[in-house]
Amino acid sequence: MVNSWKAIFRAWFYFRQGYNLYLAFLIGFASNIVVLFRLGVSDNKYLMGIFPSLTVFTVVGLLIAVPVGILTGLYHMKRTGAYAADASVATEANPYIYKLIPGKEKEVFLPLWILTVRGLARMLDQQSTMTPEEREQLQKLLHKANALLEGQTVGLPTQLGVRPFPVTEGDK
Repeated sequence: MVNSWKAIFRAWFYFRQGYNLYLAFLIGFASNIVVLFRLGVSDNKYLMGIFPSLTVFTVVGLLIAVPVGILTGLYHMKRTGAYAADASVATEANPYIYKLIPGKEKEVFLPLWILTVRGLARMLDQQSTMTPEEREQLQKLLHKANALLEGQTVGLPTQLGVRPFPVTEGDK
């Protein structure tokens, strides 16, 4: 049952992405061009001289809209706090932030870091330079790293309002 729900939610996600990013954009753009041309240009004798057809109006609209859209998007990403807030909220709400990413992170990097830290801990123990508090912190971190390798979550996602859901259960 979980797999069918997972497939349904994935399909819903893909539909929303495709519709919102592509279909709605194209339909909205075409609709705006037609309405603007019909209401603002076709009955105006001055503008009809500049835009004799819907095709010319569309091409000029694209030549203006594309650079303005790019500059507005760049401004949104680089100069406002809106993008940072979007990214922050998306990160906080994403349960996968608290899981290990499958692939090279799980197969290579985290195991390598664990081995490196264990070797460093042995050296520090031999030199008697690690305090009991540092040793305890190190053990807690190693425990979290091992939990990640086992597919568990770490951190406090529930304090941020992130709860497990059957669709995401078992994702590793």
